[in-house]
Order: sequence, then structure tokens, then C-alpha cells
Amino acid sequence: MKYNKRDSNVYQIRLENEDDLYHLNLLLNEGDQVRALTERRESSQSDRLKKERGKKQKMKLTIDVKNLEYQSFGQRFRCHGIISLGENNQGLHHTLILEPGDSFDVRKEVWLNHHKKRLRKAAEPIVTATAIAVESDSIVIAELRTYGIRELKTLSREGSGKSTGGEELNDFYKRAVRQIVKVHIKDSVIVIIGPGFLKEDFAEVGKSRAREIFKGCVIENSGQGGMAGIHEAIGRGDLPNAVAQIKIQEEMAAVEKLKEAIAKEMGTYGKNEVRNAVESGAAESILLISEKTKEKEGLELLELAQQNRTDVIEVSSHHHGGEMLIGLGGTAVILRYKMT
Repeated sequence: MKYNKRDSNVYQIRLENEDDLYHLNLLLNEGDQVRALTERRESSQSDRLKKERGKKQKMKLTIDVKNLEYQSFGQRFRCHGIISLGENNQGLHHTLILEPGDSFDVRKEVWLNHHKKRLRKAAEPIVTATAIAVESDSIVIAELRTYGIRELKTLSREGSGKSTGGEELNDFYKRAVRQIVKVHIKDSVIVIIGPGFLKEDFAEVGKSRAREIFKGCVIENSGQGGMAGIHEAIGRGDLPNAVAQIKIQEEMAAVEKLKEAIAKEMGTYGKNEVRNAVESGAAESILLISEKTKEKEGLELLELAQQNRTDVIEVSSHHHGGEMLIGLGGTAVILRYKMT
């Protein structure tokens, strides 16, 4: 995402990739204004009498935001609202469809600190990865983005070996590499995950069959295969520098740390417990689901955290760590000391 400040209340934003749609969903609130070039059907009186639809015309409109429609790993973002500025259209409903490549203005009555922080995060270079969980009879391919993990494909080995008429392991690996070439995101890092030594063998096949993609691959151990193994490897938070910038690694590691803290009575959750911990200064860090920053309760916690020097870790709801945090109510804290 690129942005620049037009005046104290207006920023111009340009979307550059899918990750920017995730950030935009967290940035916009009901009551904000968005001004963008869009298409709208103009209906004349004769059109209405004949029950015909007018032709779509390009125009620049400003809408007062009412609700947002965002889908993770989607290509488009829908912003619904009432037209507040636009020739002959004021007061009518309209939906802006925003996607990478679009530029528009956003006006807020007040740009809070976390809004500006979100802009800075969105402006950072994105790092994506393709995770491959390798086992002898199955291979799972997943996409890792700033905000979540998506399973792309699961491949199963046909039979158990040549002696039974099944697929040999090396042939299975070659078939998997062909599939990875098809779904691999340009410039994304390959991370090969799994128990035992099979992942090293798979990496060698990958390098021999698709060197450009596999030449910088990272190999990580896990105690299990499949998506569970991918979550395990990321949750440890110690992937090499090549993929360290992927924010979900930091978020999932924070949730793992929270689980350990709760087990040792050095962490707590629950609306009242979290607020008391932050207000008293006992909270070292607060974890909250990113969408909470759009709610009154979340905004109050952000303000309290700033006053009491508590680190804030926003966690996406689009991965396993976020799902766990939602199960705890969406907010939790890691404590500096045990509370009585």
C-alpha cells in the first residue's frame, strides 16, 4: 500500500496487492468517507418508464461508509454507503468495489494512532511463502500471507510402493513438484516442513525439477505432517530470516507464549481480567484480535495500554493462532507478575 497525507483528515491511498485489502478492512470504519472513481448506472425518467437499465458511466463519488465486505484471500473489497458528494446522486446507495491498482481518498474525523500504525504496516514490503508439509503418503501445499494461511492443495500417494503396483516415492515427489510450480506465488519463499528426513529428499527433487523456485528453500522440522505441522512450525516463531517478516509467524508465536503464560498463571483472559491487568500495570503485553480495534472496547484497551506502557500485539483472525485467541474472548494478556 502507498499513501500520502492530503490534509489533517484525508489520506490518499493506493492499493498494490491482496494484503492491502486486509489492512483496508481494519482501517475503515462506519462514518468514514471514501472518494473514488467508480461506475454507476444513470437511470433517466424514460428508462424507469420502460423498465430499462441505463448505461454504466464512470464518475467520481464520495460515500459515507455504512458497511464493509471483505473476504480473506479475496481479490476485491466492497465498501457500501450513501453518496454524499456526486452530481445528481446525493443520498443514494452505492457500492465501491476496490481492488489492487485502485487509488482513492479516505477521510476520518480523527486519525487515531493505531490507524496511522496500520498505514505504516501496510506500506511495508510484503513477504509471502509457500509451505509444503511432506509425509511419505501425502503432501500438503499452503499459502502463507501477512494475515493468514490457506491450504491450496493436498496430494495423496497412489498405493504404497512398486511391489504393490503403487506409486514410487520419487515419482510422487515429482508429481508434487509439478503441482507446486502451478500454484507457486511469484517471489514467495518455499518452506518445506515435516518429521524425519523425507523433507530433505523432497527438497532435492524440487531443486532438480524446478531450481528457480526451490533454490532458496527453507527446511524446517515438525513433529507432525499436514496443516498441523505447518501451524506447529510457524507457531514456534523461529523460521529463518527469509520468512521472518511474515507477520503471522510473530502473531502465532505470541499466542503460543500466551498459552505457556496462562499455564504458569502468568497470563489471563476475560473482559474484566484483561482490563484490570492493563489498568494496574501488571500487563506486559496485550493480545487482541485485529477486528477488536474497530470496537469501543478495543479502542479503550489500546488507550489504556499506551498509558501503562503495555505492548500491543494485534492478531489476525485468519489463522490458527487467531482462532485460539477468539476462543479466549478475543483479548488476553501476558503478565509482568502474578496477580492476586
